[in-house]
Amino acid sequence: MRIPPLEPLDEYFPALVRMVAKTSWFPNPTVVARLGRAVFPTSRSKSGRPRLTHIGENGSVVGMYDDNATPEWALFWVHGLRGSRPKGWTIAHVWPASDDIESYTHLANLALVPEPFASLTDKHGPLTGFLRWHAWHIYGWKPNRETDPTKPDGYDEIAWQYLEAVDDPKALIRQRLAEVDNQRARILRPIMEQRGMI
Repeated sequence: MRIPPLEPLDEYFPALVRMVAKTSWFPNPTVVARLGRAVFPTSRSKSGRPRLTHIGENGSVVGMYDDNATPEWALFWVHGLRGSRPKGWTIAHVWPASDDIESYTHLANLALVPEPFASLTDKHGPLTGFLRWHAWHIYGWKPNRETDPTKPDGYDEIAWQYLEAVDDPKALIRQRLAEVDNQRARILRPIMEQRGMI
């Protein structure tokens, strides 16, 4: 017997999205609007570039290569959440723009998702169309190099949950960067000060 071809799964996607949206947490729209930019000038370290090293552009340092620490910091810090990520959660990126310092830690590009659902939201996973439309519709944001997303069928049936808003997310970033004394924070502080981000 031959392996059967995969049948189209599109009809199941809205039910999957409802389940993921009900169990995940998304950045508060007010907080996203108050920041209006990426939280940190970082991008994912890959292609042999070591993490915690500078990103240069036209002879100037504009950012830092990192791992998944700064997206987690971004989502947690600006919502006043303390501690490290609890077991069972992952930080999902809505667009695969990990090499873009304007997108990698932009709140509209992040979500706190239960680990079992992570592959559904990854890269070209079945839920990415819903998440991208959500980011465009709710936050008014997408990476500059991406085309405008289209609204998926069934999107209006989805109820999203948002983290609580805070009054001054920039003050929280400054406070936490001052409190954390590790190599990552020591590299980021002067870059962010020079760029007027803190």
